[in-house]
Amino acid sequence: MMKNLTLLIKPAAGLCNINCTYCFYKSASRARDNNIMSRETVDMLIRRIREYGASAVNILFQGGEPTLAGLDFFRCFTDRVRQNLSVPVSYGMQSNGILINNAWAEFFRENHFLLGVSLDGGRRTTDRYRLDKNSRSVLPQILNGISALRKSGVDFNILSVIDDKNAMDIENTWQYFKKHDFRFLQFIPLVDEGMGISLSADIYAFFLKRCFDLWYEDWKKGCYISVRHIDNYIRILMGEQPENCAMCGVCGSYFVLEANGDLFPCDFYCTEERRIGNIYDDDPFAQNEKQRSFISLSMIIHEHCRTCQWYALCRGGCLRDRSQNFTKNRYCDAYKTFFDHAAERMSQIAKQLVSEETFQH
Repeated sequence: MMKNLTLLIKPAAGLCNINCTYCFYKSASRARDNNIMSRETVDMLIRRIREYGASAVNILFQGGEPTLAGLDFFRCFTDRVRQNLSVPVSYGMQSNGILINNAWAEFFRENHFLLGVSLDGGRRTTDRYRLDKNSRSVLPQILNGISALRKSGVDFNILSVIDDKNAMDIENTWQYFKKHDFRFLQFIPLVDEGMGISLSADIYAFFLKRCFDLWYEDWKKGCYISVRHIDNYIRILMGEQPENCAMCGVCGSYFVLEANGDLFPCDFYCTEERRIGNIYDDDPFAQNEKQRSFISLSMIIHEHCRTCQWYALCRGGCLRDRSQNFTKNRYCDAYKTFFDHAAERMSQIAKQLVSEETFQH
């Protein structure tokens, strides 16, 4: 039986070298000792992975800004994994790109990292929320980091946070990404911690429809651009499982590991009440009562979902968006509007892709 283990690791905790307005690590409920993960904790993690008996391990480094742990930390980490684990290990990192240079890029290439680079759009869009500690633009540094990745042949995608302003400007952002030949995109709705800048449902509906139309126009011209949420909906329509945990309909697909060894069931729920253990505990990846309780919340189906024609596609959405007692999704109406607009075309594409796969085999 395959026993995969997926870990989201925060080697530099909440440390960051820029000052994003919407960063959820600024919330007091997320506050932790912002120290770099110790080598002892790395060794304990590898020991626990080995004891768990995973068939394959997927590791995503995140933060804060994970590169602040230093290139030597990551060289040490990957070396120790090679020396002590005999199963396949894949790596990814989500970074703001500021520190990425040729040395970092060569390390990523040598260790087959997939990079997710945070970039909301062009200068005006990115500068709205993503500035350095002195309120200066970081866009030139991000683009320099991306150039280093390209020079070394490192695979990367773009992570773009959308609020009401960004969402209404999606056409300009789409053209900006195309101009820079960014072909793998992920758009993340801004859900803040009480700052009043969360993406609204009606504007999200506009974004989803316009983004799809732009994507579809390029698709028809033979210009495929990967947009994560669209790709996943088409996968579902093809009868496959989505790779995005928010689209699975149930939580519990990975563990978050903080720099101090604490474990949590989800990056959006790294609060003390949701802490499920520590890597120094015996058998820390065994499902315990706290984790079962968290997973059970995601299995509650809202009464509106039971009769909704789109539930098989939506599956309730991410738990953090189920604002009404962890059940009804805050973007429910936006998704309904989007599926009414795009589901038939996505279904046609899914059928075409299934037919092509059948023919090829």
